[in-house]
Amino acid sequence: MKYLARNLVTAAARNAAPRFSQAASIGLGARMCARVIQPAGTIRTLTTTMPMRVNGSSDSDLLHTLRDEADYETKQAAEEGEPEFIQAFMNKTGFKIKTKTGEQKVTMTKQFGSETITISFDVGEILNAENPIANFETYRENDSGDVQKEAEINADDAPEDFAIGFTATISKPNTPVLFLELESNEGEVGVNHMRFLSNKDVSDISGMDLEWARQKAYCGPLFGQLSDDLKENIDAFLAERNIDTGLTLFMQDYIEHKEQGEYLNWLRKFKSFVEA
Repeated sequence: MKYLARNLVTAAARNAAPRFSQAASIGLGARMCARVIQPAGTIRTLTTTMPMRVNGSSDSDLLHTLRDEADYETKQAAEEGEPEFIQAFMNKTGFKIKTKTGEQKVTMTKQFGSETITISFDVGEILNAENPIANFETYRENDSGDVQKEAEINADDAPEDFAIGFTATISKPNTPVLFLELESNEGEVGVNHMRFLSNKDVSDISGMDLEWARQKAYCGPLFGQLSDDLKENIDAFLAERNIDTGLTLFMQDYIEHKEQGEYLNWLRKFKSFVEA
């Protein structure tokens, strides 16, 4: 009777249990390894693990320095205020200046009779970067044996003037636009190219499309090969529209002013990035 009862219990258990093929059994075994079977009658709870925030060991030192730099530059900017030379230049020439914080491009426009004159330059377009690795700090011993930065040793030899590449467009109604590629050097305006673009090219397109239109247009003769009379008259034509030495000196001062503001903006963004 015990043998019969044991067989009946075994058969009942076998009939009650679900049947699996060999493949299904293997799959089940794999899933069983990935989950815990809860005892009957218990409440199953789910937990999630938030990703750990990991910062570099140098972050705190960098953040401290950025805060100090930003605080110092903010204080300096507040003490200096808006420089007077900007408003004085606009009052004298009639140019209006347009630029945005965080962007390098500066645009100045004015009306001259029926003409619209636009000057464009980029604070990064400084042309006399003679040393291609100037952003790397180099050191050497001075005459007394002390180690100094190369920039400190050569500070007295550094030129106060720097060249700037810029463009000017002079447009009139129903005529092609005069597009000039210019360069300031030692306070003088140098003409690289003088092109004529259609009004449509200048007014309806921008960016790479305008660059393509500029590239395909005839660049004009070499300015240096023009007759002296023609060169003198072109210089006078530009000077009458305030495209002259005063403009180049203003651009140098304005670039330094904008660079200072952009540096402070960069410090603040960098600080916020490290803090995030």
